[in-house]
Amino acid sequence: MSFSEKPRSPAGISLLAQGGASPYDVLLSHRRAGNMTKVSYLGKFPIVGIGASAGGIPAMEGFFRGLPARPHMAFVIVTHLNPARQSLLDEVVSRYTEMPVLVAEDGMPTEPNHVYVMPANAILTIKEGRLQIRRPDAANRERKPIDIFLGALAEDQDEHAVGVILSGGDGDGTLGAKAIKERGGLTLAQVSDGSGPRNPDMPQSAISSGMIDLALPADRMGERLVAFARAFRVPLEETKNGAADDRLEADLQRARVEICALLRSHSGHDFSGYKSKTFIRRVKRHMQILQMPSVESYIGLLQRDANEVTALFRDLLINVTNFFRDTDHSRLWRTL
Repeated sequence: MSFSEKPRSPAGISLLAQGGASPYDVLLSHRRAGNMTKVSYLGKFPIVGIGASAGGIPAMEGFFRGLPARPHMAFVIVTHLNPARQSLLDEVVSRYTEMPVLVAEDGMPTEPNHVYVMPANAILTIKEGRLQIRRPDAANRERKPIDIFLGALAEDQDEHAVGVILSGGDGDGTLGAKAIKERGGLTLAQVSDGSGPRNPDMPQSAISSGMIDLALPADRMGERLVAFARAFRVPLEETKNGAADDRLEADLQRARVEICALLRSHSGHDFSGYKSKTFIRRVKRHMQILQMPSVESYIGLLQRDANEVTALFRDLLINVTNFFRDTDHSRLWRTL
């Protein structure tokens, strides 16, 4: 599987949404029309964990300048800070965005259209959407603050978690990206656009792990994230004819035999005995990332794009349970 600046489809399928009203406007219009009795994910929004180290400031500038003023996501920045020095990162980032930029505090709730910065000399995690802070153990200094936060974010937010790996000089963030990928979230890593990343080791480590959905220049990530958030917040109406999400799941159940046949033909692996709920969740995730309008269009993509078949095959092989039971991995965040 290769990672590039474009989606995996040769047909030019893009994450870019088709424009129009914001999800909040859509929700209001449905309420006023009186034709909505249930909305899934109402009040939910993606939380984006951003990991950066050496060379991260130019990368963050490009990242935030590529976002709209109200992207309907929360952003949490985790960096490698010198514990002996006061961080001015909040002041620096505030130059690049109209969103409020706050230094994280213990128990602080995350809100959409806000940016939170990890304070110096702290370990940052998240639980039930609230930021959690503790002071590091001086005798056993944790050296992977990005992995720690992204792992906690994955465990707390599942498919609403997003991990972004920007410029940095080591492999921090790779395990965290793996955790997010396994929980159904979205992962991105910075690649060169001719001017960066200045230190490619950290994003390249994540890309090489096979756990990155989109490898892009930092200034092009925003449009993909906005499309991802918009797709996630499409209201799912429960009407007399049934919910839209129920119809999608029914379509996927009917198409499962055909999708399994394509996977078996490509890989030799039979997924017909795979747990139905997990199978559908993985396929839906790929449809969401690629902005596929229907199950039929996604099957068409699988038929003509071997890279997407490989990507789906690898996602289905991921063993979430084993990863989170592995003490070498999980102790980074579970013992906090």
